[in-house]
Amino acid sequence: MDPQTVDESTLPAGDVKSVDGSFKALWESARRAAEMIAGLRQERQALQTLVARLERELQQMRAESAQFRKQTAEHEQEAGMSIAGGDRDLLAAKVKELIAKLDAYL
Repeated sequence: MDPQTVDESTLPAGDVKSVDGSFKALWESARRAAEMIAGLRQERQALQTLVARLERELQQMRAESAQFRKQTAEHEQEAGMSIAGGDRDLLAAKVKELIAKLDAYL
């Protein structure tokens, strides 16, 4: 006799219905879980595609930013104005101060 085969004639009718109902409930739960897993796999694939696209865009933006910084540095060197951001504010304040002194003399 196969160990997985159950002789239903030895079980009371109520037990057979109970086992059958439990088996159907388990089967339905497994089916729903399989559907949910399939949906999650599709969602994961869509998210992985989105992440790949965003990573490509990020790399492109980084490359453009590096190119812009390089061009800016080249233009500043050509104009003789290699001044950092904080130094620019200091220089602007000194120029305003110098203009104020010149106005005072005139």
